[in-house]
Amino acid sequence: MTELTRRLFVGGALAMPAIHGARAAEPVKIRFAWSTMPTHLVPAIFKTPVLKHHGKSYIAEPQNFSASTPMITAFAASQIDVGVFAPTALALAITNARVDIKVIADSLQDGRGGYRSQTLYVKANSGIKDVTDLKGKKIGVNGIGSASYTSIVAMLRKHKMDEKRDVSFVEVTFSNMLPMIEDDKIDATTIQMPMAEQLVKEGKYRGLFTSFDAMGPTVYNFLAARTAFLTANRAAVVDMLEDYIRALRWLSDPANKTEALRIIAAESKRTPESIGYLLTKDDYYRDPNMVPDIEGIQKTIDITNDLGFLAKRIEVASYADTSYVAEAAKRAAVAG
Repeated sequence: MTELTRRLFVGGALAMPAIHGARAAEPVKIRFAWSTMPTHLVPAIFKTPVLKHHGKSYIAEPQNFSASTPMITAFAASQIDVGVFAPTALALAITNARVDIKVIADSLQDGRGGYRSQTLYVKANSGIKDVTDLKGKKIGVNGIGSASYTSIVAMLRKHKMDEKRDVSFVEVTFSNMLPMIEDDKIDATTIQMPMAEQLVKEGKYRGLFTSFDAMGPTVYNFLAARTAFLTANRAAVVDMLEDYIRALRWLSDPANKTEALRIIAAESKRTPESIGYLLTKDDYYRDPNMVPDIEGIQKTIDITNDLGFLAKRIEVASYADTSYVAEAAKRAAVAG
């Protein structure tokens, strides 16, 4: 071996650990599923200026779905890692799809402490005055088995109505709900804020009932993740949740309202003026530490089970791991 060859060999050997170390330090990709903006906030969360770990230990890749139920297939195929999930979808994922999944953090709670509750709207001149007037009508929902679908069926059952015989459900994306009811293709639906509030003020629509009316305070949705992904990437998941908590607090701070609304508006393709209700009492409740309400999720699933939607009841506590968000919240509190 010549001296030049020896030097090249030794140099290359010494460089290999450095190259390996650089690869090992690459951020973990977290494929993050969500279904509606601005309500879920997910794309905006990762555009806030207070993130400490994004792009370093992890990179969030938000992916849009029409509802949480279509996420079940994606979870089962390991195509997403974390998702904004509804209680019914959790039960179906576990009992039907056999997905190994865990509840890890809070997202939205319905009707909690005077905050917003999902509302079913009808045209003011539709002649639909109460729940029984929905008989023979078409109701638009974002997905069969979704949180809004469950609350509507619960209210129908309260009034001795059968959701399969007395009404027809039509699956409609959130963006198409208002056009569909405007064109009389459906008779009732869950119009998003702030358009719903504006239409009610103008006297064109009225709220028929809320999810709170049907079921009391419940968990609308939460963050769920594949167990295998959590186990393999604990540090990255905790970093992501710490960033999420810090971002949520920053977005909720009145001192940041102008910039917060600008970011959310850009990600949801709306004007800042149209989303001023966000993160106020007119919005859904969000736990500031993202601690999931396990009992609330259980209550929602039990109601769903009583309605006959689930073949088997599950114990939510057995499919939850709050240690990730607990560690993240502690770090976020220390960081300020």
